[in-house]
Amino acid sequence: MKFISKIKQFVLLLPVMAGMALFQSCSEEIDTSARYTFTGNTIISYLEDYPEVYSEYCALLDVVNVSDFSDSKISQLLSARGNYTCFAPTNEAIHNYLAHLVDSGVISDSTWEAKEFLDVNPETGKQDLLIEIQKTIVYNSLIDGGDEIEAYQTSDFSERAELGQMLGLANMMNRKLQITNGNGTKYAINGSNISDNNCNIYTINGRIHQVDKVIAPSTETASQFFAKMVTDKKYGFFTYAALLDACGLYAELDKSEDEVYYQKRMKGELEDLPQHPTFKGSGGPSPKTPGILPERKYFGYTLFIESDEWWEKTLGITDSTIHNMDPEELVAMVAAKVVENKWALSSASTGTDYTNPNNALNQFVTYHIIPAKIEPNKLVIHFNELWYNLTDKIKKASVYDYYTTMGKRRLLKTYEASKTFDGKRNVIYLNRFPTLNNATDGDYTEVGCEDGKQGVEIITEGNPETYNGYIYRLNDVLYYNDNTVETMGKERIRIDVATMFPELMTNDIRCNENFSYQHQCVGFPQSVKYQYLENVDISDNTNFYYLTGRINNTSSWANYQGDELNVVGNYEMTMKLPPVPKDGVYELRMAISANDRRGMCQVYWGTNKNALPAAGIPFDMRMGGKEWYLKGQAAIAGIVGYEDDVEDDEEVNAENDKKMRNNWYMKAPNFYYMYGESTSMRKRHQTLRRIIVREEMKADETYYIQFKSVLEDKETEFFMDFIEFCPKEVYDNPQTPEDIW
Repeated sequence: MKFISKIKQFVLLLPVMAGMALFQSCSEEIDTSARYTFTGNTIISYLEDYPEVYSEYCALLDVVNVSDFSDSKISQLLSARGNYTCFAPTNEAIHNYLAHLVDSGVISDSTWEAKEFLDVNPETGKQDLLIEIQKTIVYNSLIDGGDEIEAYQTSDFSERAELGQMLGLANMMNRKLQITNGNGTKYAINGSNISDNNCNIYTINGRIHQVDKVIAPSTETASQFFAKMVTDKKYGFFTYAALLDACGLYAELDKSEDEVYYQKRMKGELEDLPQHPTFKGSGGPSPKTPGILPERKYFGYTLFIESDEWWEKTLGITDSTIHNMDPEELVAMVAAKVVENKWALSSASTGTDYTNPNNALNQFVTYHIIPAKIEPNKLVIHFNELWYNLTDKIKKASVYDYYTTMGKRRLLKTYEASKTFDGKRNVIYLNRFPTLNNATDGDYTEVGCEDGKQGVEIITEGNPETYNGYIYRLNDVLYYNDNTVETMGKERIRIDVATMFPELMTNDIRCNENFSYQHQCVGFPQSVKYQYLENVDISDNTNFYYLTGRINNTSSWANYQGDELNVVGNYEMTMKLPPVPKDGVYELRMAISANDRRGMCQVYWGTNKNALPAAGIPFDMRMGGKEWYLKGQAAIAGIVGYEDDVEDDEEVNAENDKKMRNNWYMKAPNFYYMYGESTSMRKRHQTLRRIIVREEMKADETYYIQFKSVLEDKETEFFMDFIEFCPKEVYDNPQTPEDIW
């Protein structure tokens, strides 16, 4: 839901254009004879013209408030200028929903006069259940496209339906809705069929699509979902529900929103950041884009789970009664299996204090949880890896990312190959460590995978949904033990910096597909005002922006996965780094995209967040491979030892790479490219990697990195795209040198 400051003047701002053909069909094959016709309607006036179909829905629009901070009604919103997508339920759909509430035991009578609706909560003085159900129906039916994004049409549904993908914008309940093929209709939205005849109905402030069921995604938190599994003895995820309870994780998984942040935003206590001094978005109220703060701060979780069916086979239960077992007995059986099969670190304790992060069962359970709400199409990010673009979406190169899990901090790898060496296509795995075609002339596809490194397949369809999290079934057991440590500790770990901040994914900021200005440039308050991002402390003089990099479908910046952090001001910020998998010597590297807008900063690194030692000389982000870019001056020669690759001469290229490493620089990875160009980023001399530290690091330590500006110019930019942890046995391996990818 957009802030009330942009709640449209409640007058009709667009004149009716007599004689204009406002009707648009869903497809050429559809019979439009039964469709309602009109001229010059708003969404609300159109709905009111057909009381025999929408009177129940209109009545709700007249009573539901735009927000908790406004008495204005949704019907007023839908009579004003805007770009709304309205999935309008019919009278029959609403009646059926009330009947469903009766069957579910929520109300005793399928009318709005049900006793439970009329009951007043003595604490609030309101009919809370009635208000909640009314908002559920209305908020879930509406998507606000703001000033720039046009309402969704069925032409936007076709590709998504085949893949079961979400719409790019969330509805007013902050839920993303899934498009699938309909049951007897062409399309469905969250299981509600969209009428083939009454869809794409054009109004001067949006589009209407008639649906045959109320759209009402679950409002249960992950905690409530699993608690009911245990109390109601439901089959499916009963085992994992009992494990979560034993590990004391229900309270954490019940968090869904920090309402303090929302109240501060609505009261004007947290203001948007100033316009970025150099970034120009593709739209918005001015050529430069303000750093708009997120509307809300939600908490979210992603859980990867073995099903009850899998546990029955593993524990030797043959009569499908695992959900009828005593939870404590079941937990003890699983705990014993974890120890027996070494599904935790050898250093883990084996007692019955399952709430202890060092306990083997706790480590097993928490490794299945990422504290970020990751929708299916973002488990890995496809954007600008080689051979991929947003138009044809052809996947070739293998893609991956690394997330930090709950509990004891460990890395969990998500990975997708367009085709595995054994023929599987477009399957997403956890902790898969294949052999890739990573030669200089390779294509970064799979050529093999050793036993024990195949990973666990994520099943992305047919999973339950909760309000604050996604649940994914697994085809096998997921664990983190000494073997995992050894395997992960022998590979270069590249992490998009946005992955380090779970809030970006949970709040649909990370890699948002929309090109509107409010999605392109997102700001965050300084920490003294409000700590929005848990893993970074932002000083008072720091303007901290996230730039999504989604400017259009034909061009992008020189950024891994498109996005970046971009900071200006007399900045100082301290970030918590992800963990390394095992003890050893690592290089910590950062990406560079050099130009004359960048700045220079002193970097500090270590374990004591409040007293970090300096890490080398100041980091000059204006220094490219061939040129040093100084604002207002002609570029001068760079000093990092960069030489263009010589075609078909790997020996010369390797020697040039060695010279750069001696200066603590590296060429950019060969893995990705810049839209509008046809060559990999390795061949772009403005884009490099800087080695920040080369130090002994420990798996159980928490490391921090701090950046302080050393220039007086307050408009120079700090740029952060991705980091790499590269172990010594990779970067200093004479038998198998580090690849260029």
